[in-house]
Amino acid sequence: MYTEEQKDIRYLIRVFRRRKKAFFIPFVLVFASITMIAFLLPPIYQATTTILIEEQQIPPEYVKSTVTGYVEERLQMITQEIMSRSHLIDLIERFNLYPEMRKKYTMDEIVDRMRKDIKLETINAEVSNTRTGRPSSATIAFTLSYEGRDPDKVQKVVNALASLYLEYNLRSREEQASGTTAFLEKELQELRKHMNELDSKLSKFKQEHLGELPEMITINLQTIERLERHLDDLETQIRSLKQQKVYLEGQLALVEPLAPVKTEEGKAVMSPLERLKYLRLKLLSLQATLSPKHPDIIKLKKEIQALESQVGETDEALEKIRQLNELQSRLAELRSRLGPKHPDVIKLERNIRVLSEELAKTENKKARVAEEMLNRPDNPAYINLKTQIASIEVQIKSLEEEKKRIMKKIEEYQKRLENTPLVEKEYNILLTDYENTRRKYNELMNKLMEARIAQELEESRHGERFTIIDPAQLPEKPYKPKRMAIVLIGFVLALGAGVGTTAFMEYLDHSIKSPEELRALIQVPLLATLPYIETEEEIRARRRKKLLFLAVFLAGLVAAILLFNFMVMPLDLFWLKLERKISALWS
Repeated sequence: MYTEEQKDIRYLIRVFRRRKKAFFIPFVLVFASITMIAFLLPPIYQATTTILIEEQQIPPEYVKSTVTGYVEERLQMITQEIMSRSHLIDLIERFNLYPEMRKKYTMDEIVDRMRKDIKLETINAEVSNTRTGRPSSATIAFTLSYEGRDPDKVQKVVNALASLYLEYNLRSREEQASGTTAFLEKELQELRKHMNELDSKLSKFKQEHLGELPEMITINLQTIERLERHLDDLETQIRSLKQQKVYLEGQLALVEPLAPVKTEEGKAVMSPLERLKYLRLKLLSLQATLSPKHPDIIKLKKEIQALESQVGETDEALEKIRQLNELQSRLAELRSRLGPKHPDVIKLERNIRVLSEELAKTENKKARVAEEMLNRPDNPAYINLKTQIASIEVQIKSLEEEKKRIMKKIEEYQKRLENTPLVEKEYNILLTDYENTRRKYNELMNKLMEARIAQELEESRHGERFTIIDPAQLPEKPYKPKRMAIVLIGFVLALGAGVGTTAFMEYLDHSIKSPEELRALIQVPLLATLPYIETEEEIRARRRKKLLFLAVFLAGLVAAILLFNFMVMPLDLFWLKLERKISALWS
């Protein structure tokens, strides 16, 4: 008795024997076609170069580059520039690429084909972040490869592309650094112009509202306080001077404005001028009682002449008038007290008469002047007090004027304080704009200095740069197609095609193919089965098929060897490599 698995295997064997043609024909066709395609495909060579992305040589803590952004972004930008139509056409024409396509396809299609043949892959590594200290992935290098049928051209194209990447990287960094510097210079120039306009507007506003600005509040208050103290001092001085004036006026009231005339009964005349006055009055008194030839009169005249020669010509009219007034006062007193016939009264009348006669001889002009000077004070004490009072009045007047001026200034400063809130709003707006502009100007100036240093960094090649660490080598063997892999895939596909065809044919065939199917169909016991008996003719036909299959196999083997020799690798070179690998395995 057979198990179920044995029954299945026997069933499959019977199906295979029955459908050998349905299996082998599609298998051979598919396998032969794919194998032929694998060996007919042209060889494709690939050259690859590795470019290292070096960081800037000067630490970023000292010089910060203006070229920011991720390496991948800059790499994509450079790639887009290099992969532009003009650059690729230049490479195609320079190295005579794709000659077989130029007659059939347009240049745009050839350029698209070249873009597909160029591959760029980045190489990442786990590095420690300088800021956080945590490990992170960073692009440290990238590979650039190109595929083509000519290995020599492939190598040259890759080297040319690598040179373009290096050149564009340096140029883009320099252009970006110089562009940043130029942009900052332009912005700084515009900002300087705007700041000058704000400065002029602010200066004009300050001139128009000088003393009313908010920062002048403290100064104005201090000035008002100082002026008020000064005003208090002035009032104190004025009050003191007024008190002094009142005191001096009181003293003045006690002093006679005219100094009394010295007589022989009074004080002696100390100066020659006063002596001369005294002698002239005495002469007048003597002339009233004595004759002109009296010795005393002659003596007195001689003394007067001597004093006149010493003092010079003097105007005695004033003294005479004073003396006359005094004598008239005394005469009125004596008359009321002694009577008109008293000898002293008569004598005094005679003196008055003589003095009047002397005054009558005086010129009118001198007499008028003397009259005017009669009431003028000549007492030194009186004059001194009058002078002090006048000086105090002048001081009081000056202090009053100073007081008015100080009060006016206080009002002016108070008005400034009152206007300050009105001016403050517009002033703060102008000041804020100016301060913001100046702060932005300083920030831009600092950035411009950093940008200039960064530009020098890029121009001196000390910034981030690309370095070729593995130049493209001449490819020794085709990169693709992977012929053996294609053959293996073809074998699998051919096997699938054979099995599929067999299953499909078996599915369409509804005839009875085994005793079990017959027994299941008729529902009666099966006594015996007869195997298939080949005739002589069938045996000869089967032998001819075997010979034909062997011939086809040998022909296919020879064809495969020839294709391998011409399409993949020469057989002698393959044999040498095979011996080398075998030797390496045994050594």
